[in-house]
Amino acid sequence: MVEPVRTLYLWPCNVQAWQCWQGVRTQWRTGMAGATGLDYAGVRAYLDLQGLEGDDLRSAFAGIQACEAATLAAWAEQREP
Repeated sequence: MVEPVRTLYLWPCNVQAWQCWQGVRTQWRTGMAGATGLDYAGVRAYLDLQGLEGDDLRSAFAGIQACEAATLAAWAEQREP
């Protein structure tokens, strides 16, 4: 079955964080219980490569952490019987 195309609308202030999330979304730390969070060393390396500094760096990192928390919560909800 083909998944329908979903359109996502972002506030302009969230575009950079979303783009960074797309760049680091494969950087999960995993263990016996599955993913536990992002590998922040990998996240920081990505952000450094993007040339982010100061407030832009802190804002992008906060956005990535929000995406991380939402993803972990959704996965936990899916595991519940």
